[in-house]
Amino acid sequence: MTLIKKKNTFKTPQMIVDDIRYGFHRITSQNNPIYSITITNTGCKTTEELRFFLTNKLFNQINKDYKNSFEKLNYLFVIEYPTKVSMGNQIPDSCDVHTHIVLETTISPQHLEYYIQTTFKNPNIHIEDITKRDDKNEYVNYLIKQKDLLTNDNYNYKISI
Repeated sequence: MTLIKKKNTFKTPQMIVDDIRYGFHRITSQNNPIYSITITNTGCKTTEELRFFLTNKLFNQINKDYKNSFEKLNYLFVIEYPTKVSMGNQIPDSCDVHTHIVLETTISPQHLEYYIQTTFKNPNIHIEDITKRDDKNEYVNYLIKQKDLLTNDNYNYKISI
């Protein structure tokens, strides 16, 4: 069974937060390595543009390349605005959106970085294995810190269970 976020449905900020929490807990309950990936400097100006690159370019390409393998790829991503935007009381230097990804996969971090590098021009990438972290369940709170700014375009997930 595969869990996929429903498109074109209106969701309140609380429904979005609940959906992100649910996706996060489903991913972290799996038995493969879990990575936290942050990608900044994507060159994307809007959540829609970044969501398109993540879904249609990055994850679809990985799924296509590993289609006939035993590799696992479950993901949840949240797209955020710069901190100054979410604080609301400062003029931002840049409105470039960035993303945080929680990824349950058997694909190596080196291969993941390669795919990210080929999807975006000169991105800043931080990949961390959070599989054995005791505080990984607190990470979901970090993902929803901009809950007042989240819309249906700000996140997506695909989880095969």
